[in-house]
Amino acid sequence: MKRFSNIEQYGTFFKSLIQKERKAEMEFHLHEIQHYSGRQREAKGRAILGLTGKDAGSGIGGVFLVKLVKASGLSDNEISNGDVVIISKETPTGKEDQATVVSKTKRSITIAYNKLPPYLVFGRNLRLDLFSNDITFQRMTEAIDKLQLLPSLQKHIQSVIALNEEKNNSDLNNIDDDILNSRQNKIIQKALSSNDIFLIHGPPGTGKTTTLSHLVKALFKKGKKILLTAPSNTAVDNILEKLQRLEIPATRIGNPIRMDENLLSLSLDVQLQDHPDYQQANSIWNRIQVQKKEQNDYVPATGQNRRGLSDNKIIQLASSKKPYRGIHSAKLRKMAKWISIQQEINKNYEEAQALQNKAIERILEKSQVICTTNSSAGSDLLKDIIFDIVCIDEATQSTEPESLIPLVKGKKWILAGDHQQLPPTVKAKEANELKTSLFERFQSELPSDRMDLLTIQYRMHQEIMRFSNENFYQNKLKAHPLVSKHSLTDLPGFDPYRFVNPMIQEVVQASKPVVFLPCPEGIEKQLTDSYSFFNQAEIDLTKEVTDALLSSRLFPEDIGIISPYDQQVSRLKSALRDYHVEIKSIDGFQGREKEVIVLSLVRSNAEENIGFLKDYRRLNVALTRAKRKLIIIGNPKTLISDPMYKSLIKNNYIQEQA
Repeated sequence: MKRFSNIEQYGTFFKSLIQKERKAEMEFHLHEIQHYSGRQREAKGRAILGLTGKDAGSGIGGVFLVKLVKASGLSDNEISNGDVVIISKETPTGKEDQATVVSKTKRSITIAYNKLPPYLVFGRNLRLDLFSNDITFQRMTEAIDKLQLLPSLQKHIQSVIALNEEKNNSDLNNIDDDILNSRQNKIIQKALSSNDIFLIHGPPGTGKTTTLSHLVKALFKKGKKILLTAPSNTAVDNILEKLQRLEIPATRIGNPIRMDENLLSLSLDVQLQDHPDYQQANSIWNRIQVQKKEQNDYVPATGQNRRGLSDNKIIQLASSKKPYRGIHSAKLRKMAKWISIQQEINKNYEEAQALQNKAIERILEKSQVICTTNSSAGSDLLKDIIFDIVCIDEATQSTEPESLIPLVKGKKWILAGDHQQLPPTVKAKEANELKTSLFERFQSELPSDRMDLLTIQYRMHQEIMRFSNENFYQNKLKAHPLVSKHSLTDLPGFDPYRFVNPMIQEVVQASKPVVFLPCPEGIEKQLTDSYSFFNQAEIDLTKEVTDALLSSRLFPEDIGIISPYDQQVSRLKSALRDYHVEIKSIDGFQGREKEVIVLSLVRSNAEENIGFLKDYRRLNVALTRAKRKLIIIGNPKTLISDPMYKSLIKNNYIQEQA
């Protein structure tokens, strides 16, 4: 593990990695923009052509909305609400003003600008490109700089461990002893007693997020101000939902578009709607929109119209009713009127902004628990708030600088995660050291009393759990009696389909929780300019397996299909588009579970090359999503070239079918 002798050395090291990753992120999109035509990028789902822009008024916080319409309908794309995009007329440069997608329909996409949009966006034949967002990289760098103000956290960060003495905390009567198991209660007690940093190591199905939510409840009852973050909006919503069940009031910061609709009432944006200061600000925003429409009747005092004249000079010349430098007096009067209205708009804008900020401050001041993503913890909304406790869930999916964004806002820190599951996503090979999360580095450096392992898992049949338990958790996990032997027969209506292909007979039998189905005839393929693989034979076999499961009277929502490769996922979605089963990448299924999981491993080649299947943490995630049945599809000849997969396939409880 990397060690640092001082915080300056630490800052220099990580700022360099941040810049490398930022460069890789930007270059990914710029490379496509520069080397692919608009049509090619549209075919990849990362651009939309032929749009017409229209003013759509203002949104929450006074953002400027633009509605982009395509009468024939939007092309298939991977652009989602909350994504950062740029608009251009023909070929974008990457230097265009960035906007955020706020809504989509079949024929339109609405975007928001934080400042007045360029006039270009109100034209025709526009091109929208998915782009990257620089703000998270900026916030990581700012967080490193703020470490100078936190000497206690600095000591841990540098890995020169000099811990404070523990407080004797006798106020532990706020824990839900009757709901949690003894291990969860013990971990919460240790976390409450810790004076600075504590790690909750939560393997799959052990109730890591549940434990963290009950810890937050105990802290809440003690009157602590808590910042609760996670790397993704989905992860934030997962723990926010648990807090809601525990009746812990919380405020969620972030774009409501990216939130679970069942949690919208907790959103800062929604809470603002009922605040009197914001309602007053909103009436001013509406007044501004009327003024903008009135402005359209006059000549904008911008660009060439201005001819280098100041606002005051234009107003002065207009009152003289004389032409100036070829500008007719009528035009000068119209520009003067436009300026007059703009001055009123600016005044109203400042007043509305002040009222809105006042409303936000009051809501956040009263909120004892605030939830947001790691990146959004660095927003201006929280810049003046210091928290008693900062908790990060799924901390092992965050790069170290990303974790610092929320951590520098606290006096005490609790991180929950599992470094045996997916690491942070890093694009730049030169920044590969960012894949070691702060949780993982702490886990290797901190003394044992600053961390603990959850050991009772509530998801999987013990046979499904066994491989991961042996290979990743030193056999420390125990399946709870409620799940240790549960099977498909426990599900209402389950009836194994009798007229199934003999090769997949084991698929519909409840007696074998884990089944390996060989697909030796499959051949992996790649599209031009793609790093991803697909395997048509495995797609066909997956479809046959899904037919057998559904014919056994399982519900579509009981079944999940996953694969490590995006091309396979895309083609599986197409092949099973009417099946209504959930199909995702392994990464997309972290934190999720299904009664039955079908895993397609894809790789099949004479060279026995398994590529990034060698990322065993990804394998661990894939094998631990199923509750009652795990079905693995792959080419055994290719897979057994790797010792881990050989063990998986040949293990006595995973039966290779003849």
